[in-house]
Amino acid sequence: MTFRMTQTERELSEVGRDIASLAESNAQWFAGLADLVEATGKPVDDLTVGELRSLIEQRTETYNRIYARIEGLEVMP
Repeated sequence: MTFRMTQTERELSEVGRDIASLAESNAQWFAGLADLVEATGKPVDDLTVGELRSLIEQRTETYNRIYARIEGLEVMP
């Protein structure tokens, strides 16, 4: 038997993964995300799921650029 996920189920799964990843993040990454959240001027509970996911993505991109630079790795623009 094959189980096919609907688009909504897939999106909910991705949201769960994104939010759950917060618990696995290091202190530097997490502090940077907190700064981004504070810059919105909204309490965490007032952020939409989309806003939070966007901030997580933004922080991850920034963190990866910084980490790659520290490690001397080439970063493609």
